Amino acid sequence: MTETVQSVPQVLLDPFAAGPVLTPLEAAALAAALTPCTRTALKEAGFGDTLVDSMVERGLLAGAPAEAGLWHRHGWGRPRALLHAAATHRARRAAETPTDHATTTTPVLGPVSGVLDGRAAFDRALARRSVRRFDRRPMPAPVLYTVLAATVPLLEAWPHLRLYAAVQDVEGIERGVHTHRAGALDLRSAGLDDARLRACAHQYWVLGTGAVLFLTVSWPALEAAYGRGPDAYTRVLGECGRVAHTAVLAAARAGAGTWMTPALDEETAAGLCGLDTRVEEALYMLKTGMPRNTTTMEDMR
Repeated sequence: MTETVQSVPQVLLDPFAAGPVLTPLEAAALAAALTPCTRTALKEAGFGDTLVDSMVERGLLAGAPAEAGLWHRHGWGRPRALLHAAATHRARRAAETPTDHATTTTPVLGPVSGVLDGRAAFDRALARRSVRRFDRRPMPAPVLYTVLAATVPLLEAWPHLRLYAAVQDVEGIERGVHTHRAGALDLRSAGLDDARLRACAHQYWVLGTGAVLFLTVSWPALEAAYGRGPDAYTRVLGECGRVAHTAVLAAARAGAGTWMTPALDEETAAGLCGLDTRVEEALYMLKTGMPRNTTTMEDMR
């Protein structure tokens, strides 16, 4: 019998509303076990061994690979933020969806519902897979400006976030690192070192035509907006994801391809963008360009 258990990520991220049917007690147990939790702690919280054993058998809970309390001991609250967002989304959809009470029973709202709750929405998401190979021809400037313009409202709403464009090969735009402000590009440093650019993510497909966008955070501005502590950091990571998501959708509509990652070498990216790391740091990068005319799984995943 496993002494320490935690919620199974696949349950929390199931993209369909018709996922596992949970009782309120099971939903509460999943919330309690987001952070690896001992059976003793669960029992003290009102979740007995019989319930825990049943949830393990159903694949809702599994043996934890980490010590109990690991996430929150380091001040990271992302699992609970994910749970809260999913619960809020499902509750909002339920309130907006008419229900025929004569023939339909409204489901009990639990905290484990994915944002993609329909097959069509899921298929549309799959159609926007990351592109790893780009056309050898230069990217049209209007396409890049379309992608950048889509991010403007969010960057204006979150002034602690900034965007830099490492332009590689875009028609009519000088190769180099540009500062993006209000939809316009200002050249910050001419020329690009491909080896240095590749070292930002240690992935060769960053090279080629198009541009690489870097999202950075001003720490003093972030502190002024949200205060100190892990919640501010968690919040800005979510904001970076939303800006990148918005850019990806704009690129898809314009016929461009993208891939994005928060897994970057912050020091190398800061040097490339010319950041003062005492006050500003790179958190996210997004490559965009015109996709090569291919649909093989080697090129898209």
